[in-house]
Amino acid sequence: MEENLLLAIFAILPVVLASVFYLYFKNDLYSLNSVRGFKLIAGNIIVFLFLLSLVVLFGEIYYRFFYDTTDSWELTKVSRKWYKKHYVLNNYGVRDSIDYNPEFQGKYRVTFIGDSFTAGHGINNVEDRFVNRIRRMRPDIEIHAFAMNGWDTYFYMLNLEKLISSGYRFNTVVLVYNLNDIADIMDKWKSILERIYSLKAGFLFENSYFFNILYYRYYISHNREISDYFDFVTEAYEGPLWEKQKERLIMLKAMLDSRGINLMVVTFPFFNGLGQDYKYRKIHNQLDVFWKSIGVLHLDLLQIYEKYNTKDLIVNSHDVHPNVKAHSIAAEAIGQFLEKYIPKGGGI
Repeated sequence: MEENLLLAIFAILPVVLASVFYLYFKNDLYSLNSVRGFKLIAGNIIVFLFLLSLVVLFGEIYYRFFYDTTDSWELTKVSRKWYKKHYVLNNYGVRDSIDYNPEFQGKYRVTFIGDSFTAGHGINNVEDRFVNRIRRMRPDIEIHAFAMNGWDTYFYMLNLEKLISSGYRFNTVVLVYNLNDIADIMDKWKSILERIYSLKAGFLFENSYFFNILYYRYYISHNREISDYFDFVTEAYEGPLWEKQKERLIMLKAMLDSRGINLMVVTFPFFNGLGQDYKYRKIHNQLDVFWKSIGVLHLDLLQIYEKYNTKDLIVNSHDVHPNVKAHSIAAEAIGQFLEKYIPKGGGI
């Protein structure tokens, strides 16, 4: 309702301003060169407002009806509109093109669990994300994915427990780990998130697609807490939080081990700043040593992605989630990883 009201206002405004200009100068239309003083200034202001109103109108139309992509934080109306359009959920309430049967269907089952990287945030066609690509590569095994934007270690453990309790059957779980999966035990960051997502920008900025995207892009680029996000995560892997995270991951493995379920892990890098000076390499090394120490097969995708430029792998300049190319690369690497340990017709 509010969106339509604003669009109507933006559509009417150029007509109103053009009419004002005509009425104001209707007696001078053939001698505008003779217009002087205040009338000239007023006329220039009206013309400027008229042109500005056209920019607003076409901006609103473009971002509401044609612009179809995401931002990293899913703060903009455009990004939320994209989510509603492209996230089609199956019978388990997760994004996929197929429904899942809890019972085995005559094939070995691999169940991915992850966050927005696994769900395919920014990927218009779910068949282009790495999970669905692997499903096509390995028709001999059953591929499922339980993933949602914002999930972290707590939600992985919670949803695995729920699935087990509900009678869903597992062979192998592939945990798709992101470096920020530790964030749910970072109290400082949780309070920052609450402030970010409770922000209300006012009627115009919340209901106009054009003004909303301008506002939030400015907000994100100038918010120090958001820009320091990756440094917050780096600090979490130093000291007691890392010890707590290791305990939780050991508990997750024990929960699966006790039920005869295999665990494998794939780690994605942060896509900002890939290359020789990648700041989070130490965390990748920590994770690799940890997984090996508890006997978990681990694939670190950093070694594969670091030869690419960041801009070639991300959804857009405002969203550092992996794009279609990055998902294709991941599918090839993870597919080879699975084939090494899950040969055709058998398990680990």
